[in-house]
Amino acid sequence: MDDARRPGPLKSFAPADRPAMPELSGERVDGDGQVSLKALRGKVVVVNAWASWCAPCRAEAPGLSRVHEELQAKGLRVVGVNANVSVEAARSFEKDAALVYPSLHDPQGRQLLRLPKGLVSTVGYPFTIIVDPEGRVAAARIGAIGEAELKKLVTPLLPT
Repeated sequence: MDDARRPGPLKSFAPADRPAMPELSGERVDGDGQVSLKALRGKVVVVNAWASWCAPCRAEAPGLSRVHEELQAKGLRVVGVNANVSVEAARSFEKDAALVYPSLHDPQGRQLLRLPKGLVSTVGYPFTIIVDPEGRVAAARIGAIGEAELKKLVTPLLPT
């Protein structure tokens, strides 16, 4: 694996130490309404920041869709946060990658500036944040996340 695809550090938090995940909301990339994390409270939410020009983002997208589809009935939701200035480029990525989850269009990165300081670097993509049902950050991965690692992180948070 080359350096561009090597995942960065994983940060995980014990329940008592989990910071609150701020509300991220706005227009969906596909133009089909709004995305709001607050509306997903009670679910385990995987927030994945991506851009269409990001090769690791393209590589991880199919796995994110598979995990979303596999665990959706158990209370998991994947939400993308797209950094493209061009909504057309973002829509093309969604179509090419056959994404099955919605993405928030955040071309200026204003939504991501609300994240707790030091959680992730918002200048590089991709990164993924796992939010527990109470709306707190359970884990964050800088860089691409694999399907097996994602399942390992979210499964303990899902209702049994």
